[in-house]
Amino acid sequence: MGGIGSLLGALREIRMIRADKTLFEWLKTTRNAELVVVLGEDSAAIVGLIVAFAFVLLTSITGDASYDAIGSICIGVVLIVVAIFVALRIQSLLVGRSAEPDLQRLLEETIAADELIEEVLNTITMQFGPKVMLAAKIRMRNGIPIEQVVAGINSLERMIRERFPEIGWCFIEPDNQR
Repeated sequence: MGGIGSLLGALREIRMIRADKTLFEWLKTTRNAELVVVLGEDSAAIVGLIVAFAFVLLTSITGDASYDAIGSICIGVVLIVVAIFVALRIQSLLVGRSAEPDLQRLLEETIAADELIEEVLNTITMQFGPKVMLAAKIRMRNGIPIEQVVAGINSLERMIRERFPEIGWCFIEPDNQR
């Protein structure tokens, strides 16, 4: 029963974070490696158990042991397919990659909404496992004293880390050109 509980827990977590995306859209775009692995492992385990039950039942009903062998081969194929899917999906997450587009958009909107900022010149995000690094170049409004600029940037960085717990590193740099 643990596999089903774990799968249901993973699906519940995925449902909370995928917003209006379908499960397949989320799987294609997510940077959440942990949930992809749990979903893959638990799905393979449950499908494997169902296949095993079906072929053991067939063997028992017919008395033909070849169904048991066919069932074992089918389980192997399921495991290989899931392993390849998870490996391909996770491979791109192991080396730094930009954060999910929705998170990038929310970060840019949050930065742009700050009253001291005239313009967001550039943002770069990099995914490192479950944590994201954010680097942003901003143009501050004219005439703000440097002490207020520093305090404003520090406050903005704190607010971003509080609002977006997945942000592990936040670097905001004032500039006047792209």
